[in-house]
Amino acid sequence: MTPAPHLFSVLSVGATLAGAQLVLRRKPWSELHLWRFLAFGSGLLLVITFLHLLPEAWAVNPRWAGAAVLAALVALFVLEEFTVVHACGEVAERCVRHRVGYGALTALFLHSLADGLAIAFAFLSSAPLGTAVASAVVVHKFADGMTLVALFLGSGHSRTRSGKMAGLLSLATPLGVFIGGTFGPRTESPAMAALLGLAGGGFLYLSMADVLPRIHRNRDALCWVFLLLGVGLGAFLPHP
Repeated sequence: MTPAPHLFSVLSVGATLAGAQLVLRRKPWSELHLWRFLAFGSGLLLVITFLHLLPEAWAVNPRWAGAAVLAALVALFVLEEFTVVHACGEVAERCVRHRVGYGALTALFLHSLADGLAIAFAFLSSAPLGTAVASAVVVHKFADGMTLVALFLGSGHSRTRSGKMAGLLSLATPLGVFIGGTFGPRTESPAMAALLGLAGGGFLYLSMADVLPRIHRNRDALCWVFLLLGVGLGAFLPHP
């Protein structure tokens, strides 16, 4: 595998830590703008899913790709049901009861690990696809860092511990890139179609089932502006 995915994994570490530091240093500002960052990232993820990942997966093997998308949607729903990472209480939401903390860290770590796998598998398929996927992931990691630190601070943890947990989270994406690059399939096969489908299903769930419903509730017009900016920028990313 070329050095490119590892470069993007390093960028993802920096993005996660930058988002975490923003909440630690400027929490009121981050509370105001978190969902705008998430809206922008969701626009990118939607474009990557529908114009890059899914067409590539369908071209390899449509049946395996479709099954993988379905599996990703079901698996992520079950994961969130048990970890309750997005049930309530994120930095920009009001919640009566917090059920977050290490469950949130586990869920976000697994999600970030899957993001790293998606980067690796996309680069194994083609360099343009890998660049598109990795660019969207790096943008989203900034919001992940903000979210995790806000959840830990809201659950009563110290700033020091919250920062350490963000550092741990930042390692998940590089780990996923390493695992995917080392053990991923090297040829066009049903397995590659399934892996690309899993990545696409994960991005689709994150955007459509998680972020966009909260944008509806927030009634922030700038969220829609940032969503459209993300879609517009994603349309100019290199195609396979």
